[in-house]
Amino acid sequence: MSSLSNITGQELIKFVISIGYKFERQNKGNHRIFVHNNKKILVIPAYKKKILKKGLLCGILKDIGIPKAEFLNSIN
Repeated sequence: MSSLSNITGQELIKFVISIGYKFERQNKGNHRIFVHNNKKILVIPAYKKKILKKGLLCGILKDIGIPKAEFLNSIN
């Protein structure tokens, strides 16, 4: 089972797309912006193999209203 300490931006992007977020644009760097009809806009750093910091990941999960356990179950 994965833990929150080894999730990459790419894994998080796959998850947010699976729950209905749509890719809107990418800034000049590696941050991608996703939108959803009734939820907050998400900005996700999309470095290929870089692990997201736990605080950033927890903040994003809180913004989209997904409990940590549900997120971990869905990516496995």
